[in-house]
Amino acid sequence: MPNKLSSKEELSTLLAVAIFTSTAQHAATNNGQFDWCAWVPNTPCTMRLPPPSDKDTVTMEMIMATLPDVGQSCIQMAITWHLGRAQPDAIPLGQYTEAHFTELAPLQLIEKFRMKLKEIEDHILEQNAGLDLQYLFLLPSRIENSITI
Repeated sequence: MPNKLSSKEELSTLLAVAIFTSTAQHAATNNGQFDWCAWVPNTPCTMRLPPPSDKDTVTMEMIMATLPDVGQSCIQMAITWHLGRAQPDAIPLGQYTEAHFTELAPLQLIEKFRMKLKEIEDHILEQNAGLDLQYLFLLPSRIENSITI
């Protein structure tokens, strides 16, 4: 990014990056973290021993002694559950609690945006139909308008 904005296109790019980062990108990294991190060996919050220097000498006892203990694992699970769960004050993408936009042109753009989000959601649901393990973290209805942490 340049250190100053000199065109509408540059402003548009900056706003698009800010909106994407605080909505879809945040949802992609945040919404599934409990599903991934609840199995502590996937992403251990701490390691109690240094990594082995020789993989041929690794034993199950060494692995268990290296992984977080039960207390540390419970803390990790609690933190990732709180961070990854749907927040009670979450507002879905494309929804607004206050009437900031009252003119016809913005209202029409918002409605067009909502219709596109509905199409995307329907497409994702169609792709996931019948799958044993569905990936639904990026459903527009599960993406927040902004980060609520």
